[in-house]
Amino acid sequence: MLVARVRHQTQPVVVEPLALSSMISLKDLTDSFAQASYPRALFQIGNTLAIYVGSIALMFHLLPVSYGLVLGLSVVAAIAHIRLFMIGHDCAHRSYFPKSWQNIVSGNLIGVLTSTPIRYWSSQHSAHHRTVGNLDRRGAGDVLTWTTEEYDQAPSLAKLWYRINRNPWILFLVFAPVYFLLMLRLPLEQKNPSFKIWRSVIGTNLGMLVYYGVLIHFFGAEAVALVYLPVIWLSSVAAVWLFYVQHQFDTAYWHRDDNWSYEDATLKGSSFYNLSPWGHWMTANIGYHHLHHLNPRIPNYRLQGCFNTHSEFHDVKTIGFFESFKYAKLSLWDEDQGRLVAFR
Repeated sequence: MLVARVRHQTQPVVVEPLALSSMISLKDLTDSFAQASYPRALFQIGNTLAIYVGSIALMFHLLPVSYGLVLGLSVVAAIAHIRLFMIGHDCAHRSYFPKSWQNIVSGNLIGVLTSTPIRYWSSQHSAHHRTVGNLDRRGAGDVLTWTTEEYDQAPSLAKLWYRINRNPWILFLVFAPVYFLLMLRLPLEQKNPSFKIWRSVIGTNLGMLVYYGVLIHFFGAEAVALVYLPVIWLSSVAAVWLFYVQHQFDTAYWHRDDNWSYEDATLKGSSFYNLSPWGHWMTANIGYHHLHHLNPRIPNYRLQGCFNTHSEFHDVKTIGFFESFKYAKLSLWDEDQGRLVAFR
């Protein structure tokens, strides 16, 4: 594994060394952080909703004045929207609030705001956690990755479609908003979806009809579109980017089923996205992605504390913000080299 040392720390590190002879697993080290907190959860969701509602209200107020100001504020609203999506992501893992029903209710309500039927999305995302880095179990909750051999042997039209799907401009600027606005309206990516999945999808769709219907009643369809479409587009692009790039680097982890290890897949196949303190705040700490995969029960507001407490969690692939863009072009897994490579 290519080891990249951490270049940025958001607070002093208190190291608890782990002896090589210890029987404690790395996941065991995270257990004390896998505890939800009412004060921290309520504070985070409270300030996020305040920013989101406030910026959306101000955008409607400024719409007759200047659409340039509206677009500027859409960035603020999109940041809050991303945070809401990440909070919903924690709710899907039943990690955000102490009680399961609180996560379910909150996740469903947030799903209306983020166009995400939480149970359906959770079923796909859970499959991603179970199979990340497994070459024999690809395609569940992931952007599909082919091997170089599979690409070489594919028919021309299949190659073309794969290249379209893996083109960064199309993937993020087109497919990302299409996924949230259209594809999540039906459980198209799941074979024989259960009644609970259908209920999640239909319930979210009905909630969105009521939510946007009320807004259209008061402000008009054109005003609602002008306010919400930039927010949804920006947050969709950012959400797909954040989940995609943290498994997308040259020395990522992909193995066949007989050589696949869950712990190796989490720590070698998931990166630490080394953002600024504000960057981590805006993305609700999803940058500590290797820890989230190692123990999805850790709520986002405890990931940084876990990272800063144990030095063992620093020896992972660390990706800087600007550095991450060069990895977007990597599209094929070369099994001989054990690396992600670009088409050329």
